[in-house]
Amino acid sequence: MKSKAPSTPPESDPPSNDPIKLWRRLSGPTTLKHVALMEKLKAHYVTTSRDDDLAQKIDLMIMDNMERRDLSRPEGVDNRGEGSAIAIIAPSGAGKTKAMQHFLKDNPYFPNYRNPKGGCPLITIQTRAPATLGQLGLATVHACGYRTKTHLPENEAWALARFQMQHQNILVPHFEEAQRIIKQKNRLERSKIVETFAGLMTDLDWPVNPIISGLRELRRLFDDDFLDEPTPEARESHTTLTRRTRFVEFHPIDPKHDRKDLDRGLGEYEKLAGVSLKAAKETEMRARICHGAARQFGLFFELTVLAIGVCVLSGRKVVTQQDYADGYAARTLQPVELNVFVSDYWQDIDTSIIQHRPKEEDDEDEPKTKKGKPRRSDP
Repeated sequence: MKSKAPSTPPESDPPSNDPIKLWRRLSGPTTLKHVALMEKLKAHYVTTSRDDDLAQKIDLMIMDNMERRDLSRPEGVDNRGEGSAIAIIAPSGAGKTKAMQHFLKDNPYFPNYRNPKGGCPLITIQTRAPATLGQLGLATVHACGYRTKTHLPENEAWALARFQMQHQNILVPHFEEAQRIIKQKNRLERSKIVETFAGLMTDLDWPVNPIISGLRELRRLFDDDFLDEPTPEARESHTTLTRRTRFVEFHPIDPKHDRKDLDRGLGEYEKLAGVSLKAAKETEMRARICHGAARQFGLFFELTVLAIGVCVLSGRKVVTQQDYADGYAARTLQPVELNVFVSDYWQDIDTSIIQHRPKEEDDEDEPKTKKGKPRRSDP
């Protein structure tokens, strides 16, 4: 970093155990200015027609809940019909997480989102590996803002989850990274998860409306053969889940078909950063960025933000193809011959590496001993 840090923190700032606050106090104005720019760029969101599709599906879900079950009684949470579900399916890097965040930001239908004490009717639940019914139940409890010191059995976890959702007027549990359910190889666990999702929507006391988002593998959850040799009850639950689900899918981008949206987004980033992205709007360069981003909308602008960062740190105002090359190299660790912004044969390069994530820890994938514990490697 170019800015010189002061030798000691200002005396007016009290000591803090927060390392981020410490680093900010130790940083000079040039570094802080760059951090402010980058966080502004990374927080920006470019809207498209897919946001309209997402909003429409959630609006329909809201209207379903507003309908009275008993017309002789007044409207309210205690007089509504069964719930429905929404599945948001998109490849890594498509931007589904930011799309949901953008939809929920300052949304009057979901006030105080992410504040457990704020009365928001929607909570977000992280699906972690291995995705068992007990893990999902405990994660739902935690998302409600309730912390337990002991591990709860799955039946107790879900009883508490249902109580907390009803007690806090939560109508929409949003399960993120739900493709991890597909990695669950235990057919009994799969059946229990499907029956629970269906039961959440048809619960007589407190029906809710799950939003299930994840990678493309999540589509398998709704396939007829997802359950292996299901019981009649499990098959009926799977039919209920599929029938009550509306789907939102984010499709890959095309440099020609999506040119207007891409160029409009580039223009928004130009204004935010005070730089020129003229080179990125050229036909071949736009195609290179699309290919480097594995044709994913979110990654297209992630690469653009990286290139702007390289450019600004160099003290320039015009973003070049080399800035994109440097940003891509830092993001993927690919050699020059596999850099789509350098190679003359860029169209033949497999760029799916940009979508790869660190291998998830999943006990289901580990070899087991007879007692069910992971087998130790031989020395």
